[in-house]
Amino acid sequence: MSDEFHVDLDHLDQLVARLSGLAGFLRDHLAELERKVADLDAGSWDGIAAAAYTDAHRQWATAASEFVDGVSDMSDAAKRAHGHYTEAMTLNLNMLRGK
Repeated sequence: MSDEFHVDLDHLDQLVARLSGLAGFLRDHLAELERKVADLDAGSWDGIAAAAYTDAHRQWATAASEFVDGVSDMSDAAKRAHGHYTEAMTLNLNMLRGK
């Protein structure tokens, strides 16, 4: 195993920020979409097509919400990884210095 292991903490920070930003962006846009759909549902559209749309939209919205949660979870995991790598680097440096 001659390959060195390297973690770019700055890049990991960027990843955390981008994933967090993406999750926020998606949440905001999904909330806006839900407001527009609520306006549509509150209108005079009814019948089989309206019911089918409402059901399909509900399924889609659930899946979209799960996707956003997954992006947020990835951001949280990357943030935890950053903390663990930082702690490991500190411990390794302390061991090398005899502390």
